[in-house]
Order: sequence, then structure tokens, then C-alpha cells
Amino acid sequence: MRLQFESCLKRINIFLKFIGMRIDSDDSNKTTLQRLRKHYICSIHMFTLNLSVIGQIVWLIQGLVIGATLWKITYLLPCLTLCVLGDFKVYYFLHHMYHVNELVKVLRNLLRKTIDDDRGDEEIAEETKTWITFLSSISKLLLSQTILGVLAFALGPFSLISSNYLRTGEIKLVLPFIVWYPFDELDTRIWPFIYLHQLWSAWVAVFSVYGPDCFFLTCCTFIHIQFLMLQHDMERIVKEDAWNRPEITLDTFKVELLQLVNKHRELIRCVNLLEIVYSKSTLFNVVTSSLIICATGFNLMAIKNLALMAPFASFLTFGLLQIFFYCYYGDCVMRSSMGVGDAVYKSRWYEAGTAERKYLLIVLLRSLKPCRLTAYGFTDINLTAFNRILSNSWSYFALLKQISYSDTSCSYFALLKQTSD
Repeated sequence: MRLQFESCLKRINIFLKFIGMRIDSDDSNKTTLQRLRKHYICSIHMFTLNLSVIGQIVWLIQGLVIGATLWKITYLLPCLTLCVLGDFKVYYFLHHMYHVNELVKVLRNLLRKTIDDDRGDEEIAEETKTWITFLSSISKLLLSQTILGVLAFALGPFSLISSNYLRTGEIKLVLPFIVWYPFDELDTRIWPFIYLHQLWSAWVAVFSVYGPDCFFLTCCTFIHIQFLMLQHDMERIVKEDAWNRPEITLDTFKVELLQLVNKHRELIRCVNLLEIVYSKSTLFNVVTSSLIICATGFNLMAIKNLALMAPFASFLTFGLLQIFFYCYYGDCVMRSSMGVGDAVYKSRWYEAGTAERKYLLIVLLRSLKPCRLTAYGFTDINLTAFNRILSNSWSYFALLKQISYSDTSCSYFALLKQTSD
């Protein structure tokens, strides 16, 4: 399992390198500013991304003041939200790099002890293989949706320009995203550079979200597996027919129980470290997920051109999967931590002595308080939270459907409307 964990970390570092970051133990004792200087490529990428973010915010403010159509605003909001979410994730990932490295260190230590104590249980081995395979599958699924979404946005303008040229014989340049510029971005001398900048900003934005998310899902997977192993060992802490086996004494029981208690404490520490690294960015993620799902769903309803629907179809799929797996893994960690108490109850505690029962009761009482991953303490990250997000998204979507809007003269959206017709 240690090799599988290292393989996952290697894959995560590959995706983090796309935005100029990597998990490096040398960063443990550095300040955030020192880390930004060390990861100067990341700083350049984020500066480039935030130039687009500023342009989007300016356009949004102007649109709200002037009275832009609802369609234009909902076209902009998911892209702007994803960019800002990437900012949050990268900043807090770098800011808490000490805790990131500490988490990796603790997990490696737990996995090393697992190898040393391996007793070849086939059920646990099969469960571990299943979860690691599942992690690999969802990582590839999220990556494929990310790539498809960016490619769809990249090819959208060419589809739009071609269809308009075939219909009118005139070439009208458009861009993938709505961004305000203090100059004419559709000038043929400038347009290629603006197009490449927007496309690069999109890649930086999606990998700013995808890279830290992969680390979160990987840590949750291995923490969950370790909790399952702890349950397995706790169920067998009291040996069969313990009363009639003189070699089993209170001292040997205490030694074995102490090892399991220490493992339990280390797992609790892992969850707490993960909470420190991700709780603030997760709060923004949870708050904006309803907005992303609602706005992209509305755009899918409003756009009739199949070629133009593709970016938002991928966007919607990615948004749903991203927040679902966040909540799903948070729910798994919470339930597996509570399962430690169930494992104590399922053990042969009734065959143990009075002193052993007292120790087991302490473990049982401690495990009644589950390990939780939260959105900065405002709400737990579990499947209940995902249900609330979907409920809110549907409410916002129903509200948007009831709001009437009219088209205004805007080259990009006028072309969209004409193409749709």
C-alpha cells in the first residue's frame, strides 16, 4: 500500500507542476511569501489568471450597472467562480504547506506500520484494492471532464466564426470567455494573443482546482482505508476463548490496545490536518457550487446550438462530480471513524476481564465523536450537504426560469443568438 500511496503522490505532483507547484518537504518551515518566491512559476501563472479575473469582475460590474441580459451574466458567472475557486485552493494549499507535508509524513508512517504488521488478511487486501482502483477511476473521470470542458470552450469561437461566415460571408472574431479589456480585443492584430491568454488562463484555473482536489481525495481514501483496518484489528482485540488461555494477560492486552489507540489518534490527527488545509477553500466551494450548477444548467437550457452547449455540458458534469466526490469522501471518513465504536462492540468484550472492558469502553466512548471534515465549521462535508446543494441549485434554477430577459446588442451574444436561430 505504501507504493500505491507514493504513486498517487507522484501523479498529484505532476498535475500540481502544471501550475508551478509541488508537494515538497523543504517548504515546511517557510512563510507563505517565501513559498510564493520559491514557486515563482506558480506566482506567474496565478498573476496571469487573475488578470482575466479582474477583467471578468469589471465586465460584471459594468453589466449590472448598464443592465446586461441574464443570459450574459449566467454565461460569465460559472467561469468567474471557477477562477476564484482556483485562487482560494492554491493560496490555502501554499499557505498550509507545512500541514500538507505533516499530513503526508503521518500517512507514510501509518502505512509503514501497516506493512510491518501485515498479516495477509484477504478481505482487507481486497477492500484496499477496491478503494484505490476507485480513486484512480474518479481521478481520470474528473480529468477527462476538465480537458473536454476547456477544449470545448477553445473550439467554440471557431465554430461560431465559421457558421457566421458561411451564413453572411463576413468574419466576426469572438473569444471563448467574457472579459473586459481597455482596448479592442477583437482587433485582428491583438485577437490571437488574447485568445491564447484566455485559453491559458482556463488551463491554470482548472488545474488550480483539480490538483489540490486530487490530494484531498487521495488523503481521504487512505485515511478511510486505515480506519477500516483499525476496525478489523479492534474486532479481534479480544482473542477467542481468552478466559482459558493463560498466555493472554492484561499486560499483553494493554500493549495491543495501546498500539491501536495510538493508530486511532494518528488518524484523528490526519483528519484534523486535512481540515486545516481545506476548510476555508471548501467553504467557498460549497457556497458557490449551487451557483455553478444553477448557472450552467440555465445556459444549457438557453443555448440551442449543440456545438455551444458542449462547454457547459462538460462544465455542469465537472461541477456536479467535483462537489459530489468531496461530500462522498467526507461522508466515508466520518462513517469509517464512527465504525471504530461498532468494531469495539462487535469484539468479544464479554469474554474479557473487568479491566479490559474498562479500556474498551473508553475507546468506544471516544469513537462516538466522529471525525468530520467541514466547510470552515459552518457545515459538515457529507452526502447530506450534497443533497442541500442540489436542492438549492434547483431552487435557483427554477427562479431563473421565471425571470424574463431580452437580448441586447453584443457582438458575441448576437452571433450566438443568430446561430441558435
